[in-house]
Amino acid sequence: METSTSNIIAERQFFIRLFLMLAPAAAITIIAVNHTAMGAMIGFLTGLVVCVRSPIYGLPIIIIGAALNNIDFIFGLHFGWILIAGCSAGTMMHATLGDNKLRFDVSIFLIAFLFTLQEVGRGLMAGDGRLDRLAALLTILLFLGLLRASGPGMTLQRHFPFGETRVLVYLVGGVGILLVLATLSMMSTREFQLSRAGELGLAIGETESSPRSLSNILGIVLVTCLTAVISMPAHMRDKLIWGAMGTAAFVGMVYTGSRMPVFAAGFALLVALLAQFTFLGRTLRANNLIWLMGGAMLAVMGLVLLEAHGPGILPFAEGAVDFRLFRAPVLESNTRLDMWAAYFADASIQQLLLGTGIGAFGNPHSLYVGTLITFGLVGLLALGLFIIRLSTEAFRIRSTVAVSTLAYTLLALSSSSDIDKSYFWVLCSVIITFICVAKRESAIENVRLSERTLPCR
Repeated sequence: METSTSNIIAERQFFIRLFLMLAPAAAITIIAVNHTAMGAMIGFLTGLVVCVRSPIYGLPIIIIGAALNNIDFIFGLHFGWILIAGCSAGTMMHATLGDNKLRFDVSIFLIAFLFTLQEVGRGLMAGDGRLDRLAALLTILLFLGLLRASGPGMTLQRHFPFGETRVLVYLVGGVGILLVLATLSMMSTREFQLSRAGELGLAIGETESSPRSLSNILGIVLVTCLTAVISMPAHMRDKLIWGAMGTAAFVGMVYTGSRMPVFAAGFALLVALLAQFTFLGRTLRANNLIWLMGGAMLAVMGLVLLEAHGPGILPFAEGAVDFRLFRAPVLESNTRLDMWAAYFADASIQQLLLGTGIGAFGNPHSLYVGTLITFGLVGLLALGLFIIRLSTEAFRIRSTVAVSTLAYTLLALSSSSDIDKSYFWVLCSVIITFICVAKRESAIENVRLSERTLPCR
């Protein structure tokens, strides 16, 4: 009886602390939905304050910022970059004022150094460098470079003594719920509206920007929650909540109409299953497979229901519109492929090696092609080394969530984004946090196992 009571109290404290971690991001989202300029200013100050304590507290805020980046311009800056700047400033203060030595991720430092050297050199020699966009890129790289050294796993363990990965899944899923609610709210006020006649796809803000940043972030929420369902040993209540969070994120992705994030999420969940077989082999729990098959059946039933009844069953999807998600891509007249082919046909050797600079090409619609065009083979090599390091760490620590979210990120951004857009780096911050937490949990488990095997004296 006492054990049951203590478990109830522990769970109550767990969710209260989780709510407090999500509260700043929730407040910023609510304010931004009603007044974006006020939301941006409060978001900047809140991000600065919470990240002075630890960068992990700013993670929900930068995820919100990346997802809602295009809802407005404030003082010539995107909404999301203002939130990210606040978190980066707070993270720098945390690193310099803390007791630990200032440490910076080497792979991130290499990227920041090369990109700065190339863009500043281009600006001095040719007068066409985009130092404003470089400065914005450096803010998220600063946050990312200091995140690992701040010990996010240790911070979570201090407030949540058991199951740091569990709380991190809840944290990402909670942000997804906030974003879905924000999407529905902005659709009700017509700040989000249909971008194409006859199709369910969103245009964001007065500039009618692409919803791809929102869809990419919702995608990693979906992958995180469903991978946790099929891979983590957790209570049934946790798995049901994570499944509901993932489903809500998928509904938000349906509204955006972006197809590649949905395809990438399906691919990432397949990678998660393969990773489970690789990591556990014959010790793979049968109930994980049952959860996977049940989730797959529900997903198929949901898609059949949506296809049969159309977008009209969703709130605020008025009029005769079709699902953009179900429209097959046309390779014969693919704008991206034509654009890339035209560039590389005329590119010089110097441009292939060093790139043409930030913004010179416009929107390349691909992280990898964009990096090659902007910073050349030198920049693409630096990015590749960073990705290889993340992949090696995720597999070495045997974190299925980290592996699946990395697979999602690499595929989803293959047909969108640019190297100086925020959401690739924000997605990487989620992956790095999962890796750091998994490393700490593994180290603690190894200590416990060694204590059990010590001979009695």
